[in-house]
Amino acid sequence: MLSHIAYVSRSCSPLDAKFLSDILEVSVRNNERDGIGGVLMYHDQLFFQILEGEGRLVEQCYGRICRDPRHSGISIALDETVEARSFPDWLMGYVGPDEIGEHTGGAMLSLAGLNAPELSDGDKRGHALELARIMFKKFSKR
Repeated sequence: MLSHIAYVSRSCSPLDAKFLSDILEVSVRNNERDGIGGVLMYHDQLFFQILEGEGRLVEQCYGRICRDPRHSGISIALDETVEARSFPDWLMGYVGPDEIGEHTGGAMLSLAGLNAPELSDGDKRGHALELARIMFKKFSKR
């Protein structure tokens, strides 16, 4: 049974391109081993990631992420069972800050909206779910 988990978290410190590249390299290696795919977005110390694969393995991956001391304020935006993969060819795709607006058709220019203090938790979750839907739709057409 396949599942999707999408989450938002805050990086405990700003990440430079080299550090982010190292994270992606390890993620690709681990995801290949576990048959997990997805997409990672990073901007202004915020992560938004969608993981997909066999349910138990996605849960284990998410558990490792939750224990990673480089993250804080981890919040699940989506946890669902699915019939098919949305990112079948990606072990871990990456969307950088300059690409967020492009991939969302201008609907979102920054991940800051996912963590804005003036928004309720329900509104933040709604924004994250919409971003996940946009990403699923965008990449399932590839």
